[in-house]
Amino acid sequence: MKKIFLWLWLVVFSTSIFANTLTLKSGWNLVGINGQLSLSQMQTQLGNDNLLVVQGDDKVYKKAYVDANQQALNDFTSLDVAKGYWLKLANAGTLTYTPISSTSNNFTMNLKAGWNLISAPTAMSLSEIKQQISSDNLLVIQGSKDTYQKYYVDMKKEFLNDFTGFSVGSGYWIKVKNDVALDFVFTVDKKALDNQSQESSSTIKIAGSEYTVKILSSTTPTQETSQGTLAIYGTINGISLNSIKLNDTYAIGTNFIIQIFNESGNKVAESERIRYSTNPINFGDIRFSTSSTSNNPSNIYLYGVNAFGDKLSFEEYKLASITDAEFNALTPQNQRIVANKLLSALFYGLHKEKLDEMINSGKFISTIKEKVNTPNSDVSKVEESIKKLSYDSWNKANSNRELILARLFYMDLGQAYINRLSSYILAQSILFSPASEVATADASDIATVYNSFVRYMDNGYSMQIMSYLYMMSDENWERFRSPEDNGREMLEIFLLDFDDSNVPKAAIALKDWRLDTTDRELIIGLNQNTVPQELFGTTVTNGFDFYREIVNNSNFTKAIATRLVNMYFSEFTSEQKNEIISSIVASNPTHFNDIILQIIFSKEFLYNSSRVKSIEETFYGISKRLSFYPSINYFYNMRSNMDSMNQSPLKYKLGRDKIIPTDTLSFANYYSFIRGDVLVNGKTNSIDEYDSGWQYAFMGKSVAGTDTLNGLLEHIFLSVVDRKPTTQEKEMLSDYIINKSRGYSNMDLDNNRYDTTIIVLEYLARLSEVYTYQKIK
Repeated sequence: MKKIFLWLWLVVFSTSIFANTLTLKSGWNLVGINGQLSLSQMQTQLGNDNLLVVQGDDKVYKKAYVDANQQALNDFTSLDVAKGYWLKLANAGTLTYTPISSTSNNFTMNLKAGWNLISAPTAMSLSEIKQQISSDNLLVIQGSKDTYQKYYVDMKKEFLNDFTGFSVGSGYWIKVKNDVALDFVFTVDKKALDNQSQESSSTIKIAGSEYTVKILSSTTPTQETSQGTLAIYGTINGISLNSIKLNDTYAIGTNFIIQIFNESGNKVAESERIRYSTNPINFGDIRFSTSSTSNNPSNIYLYGVNAFGDKLSFEEYKLASITDAEFNALTPQNQRIVANKLLSALFYGLHKEKLDEMINSGKFISTIKEKVNTPNSDVSKVEESIKKLSYDSWNKANSNRELILARLFYMDLGQAYINRLSSYILAQSILFSPASEVATADASDIATVYNSFVRYMDNGYSMQIMSYLYMMSDENWERFRSPEDNGREMLEIFLLDFDDSNVPKAAIALKDWRLDTTDRELIIGLNQNTVPQELFGTTVTNGFDFYREIVNNSNFTKAIATRLVNMYFSEFTSEQKNEIISSIVASNPTHFNDIILQIIFSKEFLYNSSRVKSIEETFYGISKRLSFYPSINYFYNMRSNMDSMNQSPLKYKLGRDKIIPTDTLSFANYYSFIRGDVLVNGKTNSIDEYDSGWQYAFMGKSVAGTDTLNGLLEHIFLSVVDRKPTTQEKEMLSDYIINKSRGYSNMDLDNNRYDTTIIVLEYLARLSEVYTYQKIK
């Protein structure tokens, strides 16, 4: 991916630009509104006790001042248009307001030299911002999660910038070199007129079809007719469009949008807003696939591949997912088994008291479903915190893997978390492994493959376009280095096509593609094949055709589903797996999460799977139930142990085996890590960052029902193996704890509780239930 620069010309569609509800989380929020709300209105909507702080660039409100009878120190009176604010809330809440866009068509924001705390009254892309402010004048934009710095651009480190544009409802710090005005236009919906007051349009022929080009404007010309003309020009799919003439009395600052319609009258593409500053106006290059015939984002094509697709809801899954009603009908023990199986498969876990609360609510399943579709609020915080941990400083490949493991531990369950989890699962598989064990692979491949997939998922890319981009990457060719090898593996991995007669044809299509083993980069030559090859029911000529037709093939989805089903249902028979695969394919998934979540939330998996858990499923599930604290170098240790148990993360050329290794040596290392580094590992020094282990919160006196030895035993068993101890286990452990050890009978003493917990967890570490998923009875 290092050598492929793909310009994605994405059409953005929206039913409404404007929002009149602002959602706030507990804690700090950097926000703004395109309207006005007084302090009293905010207090009415949020609650006097809930609104703790409002901090603008020069005015403040603090509830603490009110409580201390120092109201005179508060000078904030209202949220104003275009200004940014820090809001601190005790609990989450929402604000509703009337947007100015309902009464006005534009707004001008005056920025002073230096720092400005602002909010945008309507969305605006970074390119639009630069167009108005100028690249030299725009120094910094800092949101709550994303940043743009001119310094990064000047230092050729643009990849550090992740800000893409202003969003309504968010606040931003913006730094400019000189005073400048930023104009926001709410609607560009008027037909642009020529100098005779007629609608301006043109036609262009692309790939044998005729397309109509129309223009929308944000204003009307000051005069109906004009002597002169304003010219607007550019290219569409690389083909020059004859300049379109407009009335030249349009005011400087008018916004235009170029729209393209096919012969059926369907809009197939449109430009970003173009601001009129000089004549003629260059709208740049607009690209779209000639296969695209709809303005629905699910039908936006890139290089002939559907770039987005519609995400499935849980109700659209053909592999039936569990519902609240079905979960609530289970026995209490089976509820706990299913709940912890679901969370472990998500590399997640909950303290027993929190889990009990959610189960007893009757809405456990719907709560988790809602959670995985809710945006994360902790992405930036987690990224900053994991940078401070200690990783393998001698081996970049190791440290890249350790960073990913740490991220999955610290991030809360949510939409961004699921994207990072799915990216990890995919990069562990034969589909997209970075193959760090291969001599031609580079340490950076781990971060490149994984981070690219996270970005793709965060932006809603389809599994077809993600796979297509991967196939044309350095990292894919570092795994499979020759045209024959790469062609064969792509056919087998992504289409389950094991017909050897197709390999020479694939190699011909890829004949001028090769890996430069010195620089470890894919080189695509200029002497590409020109003789069409018959493959999987179509013809392909070059590598671009070959990869495109693989991801567009009807067997592509089945192959992806097969690879993932083999991972999650490794102990099922071939007949059972085929039924599951058929159900998944019948739901027509276009996103990897449509398959991964469909599997994890399925009754088939939650009720009937009984395979050995991966190290990640065991570690993340149990550690979070135990209120575990990882030391600053813990994930270095964990990665090293994973290598020893033959469950190395993102290492193997063909991905992790679908069967968890249980040979004597591999499982001995698996057991040793879970026992010694997780279960029999209590944190004894609360301020030592090198001291890892489960914390007092797991088994402290505040945990309900643990004031007796039997109560504590039940709490530990239910937390780790989803059941209470049997009578025999209870008698055996009680006898050892009270009579054969040191007489730990008084659970009011912290030392007794700690040592009792160690003894019980030592016993549980030996049970297969810790390492194996349980079927429900």
